[in-house]
Amino acid sequence: MARPTPDPHLVFPAMPEDLPRLDVAVAPENPLDLLRSWWETVIERGALDPQYVTLATASATGVPSSRTVQLLAVEDDALLFTTNAGSRKGVEISQTGRAAVSTFWRESAQSVNITGDVVWADDAESDERFAGESRAVQASRSVSFHGLPLSDEIDQLERFAALRDGEDAIPRPDYWRWLRIVPDAVTFWEGHPEALNRRVHYRRVDGVWTREAIQA
Repeated sequence: MARPTPDPHLVFPAMPEDLPRLDVAVAPENPLDLLRSWWETVIERGALDPQYVTLATASATGVPSSRTVQLLAVEDDALLFTTNAGSRKGVEISQTGRAAVSTFWRESAQSVNITGDVVWADDAESDERFAGESRAVQASRSVSFHGLPLSDEIDQLERFAALRDGEDAIPRPDYWRWLRIVPDAVTFWEGHPEALNRRVHYRRVDGVWTREAIQA
């Protein structure tokens, strides 16, 4: 039986022709400005869940792990996330102080890879952000601890419902915190036919960003 001809767009993602091409000569000095621009563009194009990215960490002994998480905001100098500080990723971040982020948007054939230092938000900011969450989210974060065995799901659901439907304020669990990844390296990639792709790599040294085109 003849093998089906593969769709070339599945092999080499092609950037839409109406989008501006990645050009190191006109790229902004701050890579997070470019990241925000790309993110806004894919949102306008109706991308499916564009805020979900891969967050990678490593243990103190170098064992890697990764998971899909929600990117909450791209600030002027950092990427904002939230997590259970006692989860595997939280523990690994505390051990190394480092993390990496990777995302790919099929709608625009664009990808971004980021590495940087992690800075935990202080209790006051975490309290404020937790208070701004919906009551259901507050309740779920109060009864669920990432990575622990689930021995009694019915009990967990009952405790969740009691908190969600109660009237007393739900305090932030000590383990639930916000964090920022402050990048020191960012690589932008865009797909082109025949795999003649484009990449621009940013690197920050002593607070100063440099950028260069690199081979794809």
